Amino acid sequence: MPYQDLGAFIWPIMVLIWVLAASYSRAAMHHRWQTRAHPAPARPPGRSIDAPDAAASLRVLWDAARERYARIAGEYGDYESDPKQVLRRPALADPAVPSTSRFIDAFHEAMALHTETYPPTDLARKYVEATETAEKAWTAACEAADKLRASRFTTDERALINQGIKLLELAEGAATPAEQEAAFAAARQVLAKLERSAGTRLDWRVPRPARQTIDRLGRPPLPPA
Repeated sequence: MPYQDLGAFIWPIMVLIWVLAASYSRAAMHHRWQTRAHPAPARPPGRSIDAPDAAASLRVLWDAARERYARIAGEYGDYESDPKQVLRRPALADPAVPSTSRFIDAFHEAMALHTETYPPTDLARKYVEATETAEKAWTAACEAADKLRASRFTTDERALINQGIKLLELAEGAATPAEQEAAFAAARQVLAKLERSAGTRLDWRVPRPARQTIDRLGRPPLPPA
């Protein structure tokens, strides 16, 4: 084909290329204008766990954990110091009971992390987690003790438990110091007998604070000076 005849084909192709290029240029300019007129909303920056507000939040959680620990320690201390509670919930004084064992472990872990002043961040987090675990374990141990009651004891031992509770109630309502002293002395003997009997099968003992309560309340009053 002669070169002069190619002009009839080349010219339409060049026009088509020019039209396509112009259309693409207008589309690109329109996109840039839309982007400037309507910018995408800025994403909030991720908050670092070490940011000041995160540190403040951790301090609030740590303060709440201290209150939680104090409440659990107080309730557990009240239980161990009250011989009547010990007899009504004997499973809480038996580390062989799984729920009681889990609580003792969790409480000791929280106790090990307990501080009077705000600790480093990693220890504060561990303390918060430990007190939450201890709180759940304490609730579960109390519920299990309420269900078990004296079921782990023999019939004779359950009779001793009931006798001990009655003697302690009698001591609380005694009309005279002599009656109170006699009731506490009898309760002390019953608890000692219960420990000897249950100790052959169970790792159960009357907590020392409960013993001290009986000794203190059952002690005869000092004569007037």
